Amino acid sequence: MKNIEELYKEVMENEALKAEFATAYREGNVSEFLKKHDCDATAEEVSEYVNGVKDEALSLDDLDNVAGGGCGSGSCDKSCTCDFTCNTCMTCLL
Repeated sequence: MKNIEELYKEVMENEALKAEFATAYREGNVSEFLKKHDCDATAEEVSEYVNGVKDEALSLDDLDNVAGGGCGSGSCDKSCTCDFTCNTCMTCLL
C-alpha cells in the first residue's frame, strides 16, 4: 500500500490524477479515490496533509513568479471549483 506522501507525489506529477483527485475531493469521495489508488490514508488525513503542504509550499508572491501560478495582477479570470486555489486569482494549485 502507498502512504499519503507517495500518492500525493503521483497526483502532483500526473494531470489526469490531479483532475480525478479534485473531482473526488469536491464530491466528497476521497475515501474511494484512496482505495482505488491503494493508499492507506483516511480522507481526514489527506485533508490535513494537503492543507499542511499548501501552508508550507509557496507564498502567494512565490506563486506569482512561477509558471502556472498566480497571475500577479489580482484580476485574473481563471477559476477553479476545488479548495486548492490561489487566494489572489483563484487559479487551481493542483
